[in-house]
Amino acid sequence: MLPEEVQVKRRIEDTIREVYRLYGYQEVETPTVEYLSLFEAKSGEEIRHRMFKLVDVHGRRLVLRPEVTASIARLVATKLSKYPTPLRLGYIADCYRYDEPQWGRRRRFWHGGLELFGSSDPMSDVEIVLASHEVFRRLNILNMWFRLGHVGILRGILGGAGVEIKNQDLILTMLDRKMAAEALSRIRELAGLEAENTVQQLIQLKGGEEIIGKAYDLLSPWPKAVKANENLQEIVGELSSVEPSISFKVDYGFARGLEYYTGFIFEQGVEGVDISFNGGGRYDGLVGLFGGRETPAVGCAIGITRLMGHLLSGMAATRKEEAGVMISVLSDQTRRYALSVAKSLRNTGIPAIVDVTRKRVPDAISLAVKKNIRYLVLVGEKEYKGNTITLRDLSERRQYEVRVDELANLLKTSPNTVMG
Repeated sequence: MLPEEVQVKRRIEDTIREVYRLYGYQEVETPTVEYLSLFEAKSGEEIRHRMFKLVDVHGRRLVLRPEVTASIARLVATKLSKYPTPLRLGYIADCYRYDEPQWGRRRRFWHGGLELFGSSDPMSDVEIVLASHEVFRRLNILNMWFRLGHVGILRGILGGAGVEIKNQDLILTMLDRKMAAEALSRIRELAGLEAENTVQQLIQLKGGEEIIGKAYDLLSPWPKAVKANENLQEIVGELSSVEPSISFKVDYGFARGLEYYTGFIFEQGVEGVDISFNGGGRYDGLVGLFGGRETPAVGCAIGITRLMGHLLSGMAATRKEEAGVMISVLSDQTRRYALSVAKSLRNTGIPAIVDVTRKRVPDAISLAVKKNIRYLVLVGEKEYKGNTITLRDLSERRQYEVRVDELANLLKTSPNTVMG
């Protein structure tokens, strides 16, 4: 990554960490290299085919982590098993999948996640959405949208018709891949015509909060699906009440590729961009799968790499000036003095770059302009003897002499005050 990319990435990470703090999440780390078996069980067909797999010198089958939620769930099942719940955990981590590199898809990418363990109350689902909304708002991405769904509704129909979990996962994966015709054909084969007709009508329901009521007539023969729909209605109602400005669409045909989801699910994106930037949902069975006690859980994984690409594309024509100054050394005798000036500026929090290549003043000005540095500090014999520096404002094209002990305060004031 180039310097400007790292700068934006750090900004996103700092924003996520600030939201951690505000919502009471504690950050953890998990290994980059994991056991393959951790992700084989419930990661989903697409991820299983895109994992970077390896075998170590002891013959153990390992993988570069393709996502982080499974690792966090294992952590809760083991080292955090005695911690009081609800437990709020966050992470920022690099993940690896064998994708074809393109905009929004890289083989190495970063996620920032929030995971809440120990509560099945709809408030916990709403909290994850609100925290996601807050991250984007703080990044000034205001044209965001949410897509909301509930895999418990489809699982309630399929399970009620006798379809086993493995085949439910396969059907939901088909829907996630926009393979509705294939999914309906498989439902007819495994569950019968009534289930197929119900799902066919259901997955066409998309809209605002009002469409949730329309689903009840379709779901009446399936008690577990009705209960899941009630849960979705509670979550959407609370979300609308707490944050009326959130733009969302309820989508009954919405599914996610990860097989561990058991209830409410969501995606978050930006208007005009086809891919999602964040996704998550409820996964109540994952901690138990890794040997822990059955623990309800909900979380999300914010795509830091995708957000970085989006923010950088908007910054291309509006690159900001770099803070601080560049110091130009005009003679051999003033090198130590120049280093001392730089040190005093840094001690006050002002970045200072010393031109160690000793360019001529016109060339130093040219370099500062290319680096978007507004202020050039000239240090020569005259300045050394008078304990001063010459400050050039390259934006205003003005130059004046100030004492070293006044320089930091001068630079910290507004440009209008400085030049007044």
